[in-house]
Amino acid sequence: MKHRDYAALCTEYAVNVTTGKLSACVYVQQSCQRFLNDLANTELVWRFDVEKVEHVCRFIELLPHTQGKWAAARQRITLEPFQIFIVANLFGWCDADGRRRYRYAYIEMPRKNGKSTLLAAIGLYCGFIEGEQGAQVYSAATTRDQARIVWEEAQRMVNRLPKLQAAFEIKTGQHSIFSLTSASSFKALSRDQGGNQDGLNVHCALVDELHAHKSSEMLDVLESATGAREQPIVIMITTAGFDLHGVCYRERQTVIDLLSGKINHDRYFGIIYTIDDGDDWTDPAVWRKANPNYGLSVSEDALAAACEKAKVQPTAQTNFLTKHLCVWVNARSAWMDMQLWAACGDKYLSPQQFTDCPLFIGLDLASKSDLAGKVKVFLRPIDGVQHYYIFSDQYINEDTAELPNNRQYLAWARDGFLTLTPGNVTDFGQIEQDILEEYSQFDLREVGFDPFNAVYIAQRLQAADIVTVEIPQQVRFLSEPMKWIDVLVRAGRLHHNGDPVLSWAMSNVTVKPDANDNIFPRKDALENKIDPAVALINAMSRAIHFDEVGDLDNSGDAAMDDYLKDFVRVSKR
Repeated sequence: MKHRDYAALCTEYAVNVTTGKLSACVYVQQSCQRFLNDLANTELVWRFDVEKVEHVCRFIELLPHTQGKWAAARQRITLEPFQIFIVANLFGWCDADGRRRYRYAYIEMPRKNGKSTLLAAIGLYCGFIEGEQGAQVYSAATTRDQARIVWEEAQRMVNRLPKLQAAFEIKTGQHSIFSLTSASSFKALSRDQGGNQDGLNVHCALVDELHAHKSSEMLDVLESATGAREQPIVIMITTAGFDLHGVCYRERQTVIDLLSGKINHDRYFGIIYTIDDGDDWTDPAVWRKANPNYGLSVSEDALAAACEKAKVQPTAQTNFLTKHLCVWVNARSAWMDMQLWAACGDKYLSPQQFTDCPLFIGLDLASKSDLAGKVKVFLRPIDGVQHYYIFSDQYINEDTAELPNNRQYLAWARDGFLTLTPGNVTDFGQIEQDILEEYSQFDLREVGFDPFNAVYIAQRLQAADIVTVEIPQQVRFLSEPMKWIDVLVRAGRLHHNGDPVLSWAMSNVTVKPDANDNIFPRKDALENKIDPAVALINAMSRAIHFDEVGDLDNSGDAAMDDYLKDFVRVSKR
């Protein structure tokens, strides 16, 4: 096998990026320009050691793929130009004594760009090939499973290389890869398995998915444990995340400041693969900027499919941006596309136009500082397809409305969009009376309510022969109606009268999908009220069932029984 000129390939990559031959974001361009500037700086105390670059790159390319089509074909790793650039920077820059320049590295890139394979290879090199006696290498993460991803990749590589095992007396155990010759080891370390404990002596730390770290505790422990080593390195690698105040975003901002020249840190290497501000994330032409392995391990078809889903589903959009394009978003992403919501408005709509239509009411009550929400949802078919018509009635006590920070409440009340009740406690009796009047005017089928503050009024409505259904305020009960509301808005099947209070509340709702892509209504600040939006969700949880099975009053089939089994009717209390 002919040896590649890795140092030349590193330089070629940097030149291709900076000249525009390769599509790259501004941060990658700046990282490449930094390398070229250092290479040309004759006064720099660090030198670029071509032999060291060759030594580490040749070793990595002797390692096998262990998963996927390349493993099936029994292929060894072939470093791509961007990987050579990263590895050459980490190991090629040395001082006069041959000690590595960089002690910290921050690498941000999307999924499927080979980061686990690269980290595993680097860990093996630092642990067993570099020549450090008693080297301690750690794959570190917040959870044991995440920490073991890189470690297990390294274990599989070693297990497929008996010659490597024999040459360096490397053994693999259940929790450790270790060398009898050098007394070095490679282990997985996680926060949930005691990863904050002292006593470490770190030569190389591979911190995986830094965005998932809730605090800097793990990173602080690893950094403090490098003091006894001559050339330690902490390599942080991650996709984008949600927490704009966390440790990962802090390190990211450090790298951005470093690459732009705002700060100087000769011992810190950084590169961020993402798209640029102003880029259209739906345009396939920009995806290559964020995905340096685009067309290889990053499937064009897979990205296109993920993008199509992201276009129609806000939660999928968040995942696409953070995990596939490395675009950071707020801790929780806005639930509703407010431009689409506004497009559903029609100021000429009124409840009196729907006296012959099924009506569902949702309640989310608060007695003091929050709004008491009541939302009506009427259903009317158009060309055989059910459409939803939304009207909001909100209440708050006068004392709260008159507080200096709540001036918008008085304006909304003046315009007829908010009902003020006397005193410092919102009068639920007024809400009860309004529902009774609506029961006499409209075809009211059910009232869905949040049990907090609403049990008494629900019991009174039940006594008046109004069907009330408790909606537990849990993910499994609210996720589906929230998703359905989004679908209706995008399909043009939801209509509202432009109520500013409801629109404000809708804009305040944020979501953060869980591992199963479920969502739940949240707010990022106390003053961002969401009660009217929650009332809409409660109403919709009942209305969508009518859309599926027809008239609720006359349904007695198994589907109804299954649907209701998780709900508690007030009449059964």
